[in-house]
Amino acid sequence: MDIIIGGIAGGLVGGIAAVNLVIFTGIEPGYEASIPEVFRQNLFIGLLTVLLLGGGPLLGVIVARRVRRQSHVRTAP
Repeated sequence: MDIIIGGIAGGLVGGIAAVNLVIFTGIEPGYEASIPEVFRQNLFIGLLTVLLLGGGPLLGVIVARRVRRQSHVRTAP
């Protein structure tokens, strides 16, 4: 369950952050830019965008597991 909920939540946050990064850095098509277009215009921003898109779900799963683990510690007798 942590993988599903954490992955979806992290993916949404990572996706929003990636789109905002592309928009605010001035990539020409903005939110409509594809990954190859971002890489063609700016390699560094392309790498950051891919890291955000891939790292968001991973970080979401890690956070979800830590939250669940801490809630089990608090509820243990």
